[in-house]
Amino acid sequence: MNSAKTTKKKLSEYQVEDLKEIFLEVLKKISSKIILLEIGSDFINIGLAKSQKNKLYIKKILRQSLPEEALDKSIPTDPVNFGFFLKGIMNENKFYTNRVAVVLPSDTCYTRLIEIPEDIEENNSTSFLENPNSGIQIPISLENSDFEINLTNLPKKEFKDKFFNKYFLTSIPKKNLDIVLESIKNANLEICSIQMSHMCIANLLKFEINDLKEEELIISIDLLDEFSQFVIFDRSGPLFIKRLASIKKYPSIEEMKKINTSINDKSINSKDKNKSENYHALSKLDLKVLLREIKESFNSFLRDNNLNKKGKIFLSGRNSQHQNLVELIGKHLMMDVALISPINNNLLKEFTYNPDEINQFSMSRIVGLGLSLIKDISFADDTLNREFIIKDFYFKDFKKEESKKIEESKNNKESKNNKESKNNKESKNNKESKNNENYTITNLMNSLNKLSADNTKIKEKVETKTKSEEKKKELPPLPNLKIKEKFETKTKSEEKKKELPPLPNLKIKEKFETKTKSEEKKKELPPLPNLKIKEKFETKTKSEEKKKELPPLPNLKIKEKFETKTKSEEKKKELPPLPNLKIKEKVETKTKSEEKKKELPPLSDIKDSEDRKNEVKKEDKINRQIDKSETRKNKPFKMDTSFLKND
Repeated sequence: MNSAKTTKKKLSEYQVEDLKEIFLEVLKKISSKIILLEIGSDFINIGLAKSQKNKLYIKKILRQSLPEEALDKSIPTDPVNFGFFLKGIMNENKFYTNRVAVVLPSDTCYTRLIEIPEDIEENNSTSFLENPNSGIQIPISLENSDFEINLTNLPKKEFKDKFFNKYFLTSIPKKNLDIVLESIKNANLEICSIQMSHMCIANLLKFEINDLKEEELIISIDLLDEFSQFVIFDRSGPLFIKRLASIKKYPSIEEMKKINTSINDKSINSKDKNKSENYHALSKLDLKVLLREIKESFNSFLRDNNLNKKGKIFLSGRNSQHQNLVELIGKHLMMDVALISPINNNLLKEFTYNPDEINQFSMSRIVGLGLSLIKDISFADDTLNREFIIKDFYFKDFKKEESKKIEESKNNKESKNNKESKNNKESKNNKESKNNENYTITNLMNSLNKLSADNTKIKEKVETKTKSEEKKKELPPLPNLKIKEKFETKTKSEEKKKELPPLPNLKIKEKFETKTKSEEKKKELPPLPNLKIKEKFETKTKSEEKKKELPPLPNLKIKEKFETKTKSEEKKKELPPLPNLKIKEKVETKTKSEEKKKELPPLSDIKDSEDRKNEVKKEDKINRQIDKSETRKNKPFKMDTSFLKND
C-alpha cells in the first residue's frame, strides 16, 4: 500500500526518507541473504543467513517472546498483526532482504509411514497417493493439505503375494499454511522455503546420517521445555516421529547468573541461600519417564518393521545441557549417546549472537534451517566436524572400563588379601615367637619356682626328721595301739570261753538234732521206696480186696480226719515235734489204713466193675486230700525250745 502511494508522487515531492525506502527495497531484492525465522510455541527466533562457498554465515540472531494469544499451536492467530510485528523487527534490526525461510514445529504437521506397491515408481507415488482409488487410508484429507513423500530404506512388506515399498509422509493442512503465508506477506517478505523441525535436525546431523551403517539407526532427542521430540533417522531421512515427556528444565541464562554470583559471593551465608539458587544435577528418577518412553518407542518401531538394528542417540535442545545427562541415558539404555553443539557444525563458518541473551543449544533448528540453503553439502569435509560433539558415551568402552575396574578391584582385593595374609602370617609368626619367648620365660620361672619349692620341701623334711629324732631320744616309741587293742580283745574272749561254754547257735543245734533223729530212724527201719507209687498200688489192691470182702462203707472222710487229728495231738504231747516229718506221717497213715482194712470183715456183695472203678477214684481223691491237710498242718510248725533251758 505504501509503494502504491509513492508511485503517485512527483519527483519534487520525494524526500530523503522516501529515497532510502526505495533504495532499501532494491537492495532487498538484489540481496542474497535470507532471513531465518523459527516460530515456536510462545517465541520466535530470527537470524540473517548467507551461504558462500559452501559455508554458512549467520548473523544478527534475535529471540523475541510473544504473548500466549499471538500463537495457536505455533500458528499465528492474527496474520495481519503478526506480519506488521515482523516488519517492525526487520526494520529495527536492519534486515536488508525480503526473502525468508520458515521452520515450524513438527506438531503442526502430520507424519507417518505409508505403503505403496513396488510397481509404482517414486516419481508417480504422489499422483498414486492423490488417487482416491489407491486404497490407502489416511485420517486427513490430502486434497486440503500440502504433503510430501520420501522413499525409505525400510524392508518391503509382503501382503497377498504383493510387495509394498514404505514411504515417509509429511503433510500440513492448507489452512494453517495459508495463515503463515499471509502473515509473511503482510511483513513485505517473500517466502523461499518452509521446513519442519525434524528436517532441520536431519540437516544438522547430515554427516552422521551419511556415515550410518546398515545395522545402525540415529535417534534424535530434542529436549524442549514443553516436550521432548523423538525422531528416528536412517540414510533415507526421517522414519518415525513421536512426542515424549519433558525433563527438568535447565536454568535459564538469568538463573545461571544468579547461581554463579551466589557461588562466588563469599559474604552470603549458606543458610540465606534458597534451594532454587543452587543447581542440582539430574537423577534416575528425573529421567525415569523419558527413558521408559524412549525404550518402548524404539523397540516398538523395530518390532513393527521387522528390524534388528542398533541405535545411537544425539541430544539437542536447551535442556540437553545437564551435566550427567549423557551418562545416565547411555548406561540405562545401553546405547551410544552424544551431545551436539549446533554452532560448532563444520558447515557453519560464522554465528554471531549475544550469549547473555541467547543460549546456543536452543539454536539447533534455526542452524539446521540455514544449512538447508547450502546446495552441495556433499563436497564439505567432515573431518573438521570434531567440535560438533561436545560429550559422548560409548557403551562398549563403558563395558571395557567396567570390566577393567572389576578386574582391578579383584586384583586389589587379591593383593589386599595377600597383604593381609602376609601380615597375618607375620603377626602370627611374631605372636608365636613372642609366645615361644614367653613360654621359655614361663618355663624358666616355673622351673625356678619348682626348685625353690623342692628346696623348701627338703628343708621341711630335714627339720621334721631332726625334730622326730629328738623326740625319739627323749621318750621310747609307743606300740601300735590297734594291735594292742586286738590282742586284748582276743585274750578277753579266750578267758570268757574258759569261764562259760559258749551257747551254740540254736538254728544249728536244731538242724543237728533233726539230722541225728532222722539218722536213728533210718537205722531202725529200711528206706522205703517211692511212697506215692506204692500208695497208689496198695490203695488199688486194698480197695479191690475190700470190695470183695465187704460192702462199701459210708463216707469215712470225717472219721479218718478225726483219727489223724487225735493221733497227731497224742504224738505232740509225747514228743516234741521234729521238722520235716512228712515221710514218717505218711508211713504211719499207711500202716493204720492197712490195720483198719484187716480188722474190717469182707464184703459180701460185689458190684460191677464200673462201680469199683468209681470207688477207687473216690478213695484216691480222699487219700490226696488227707495228705494235703497233713502237710498244711506241718508247714506253720515251730519247734519249742524250752526243753533246752532245762538241759
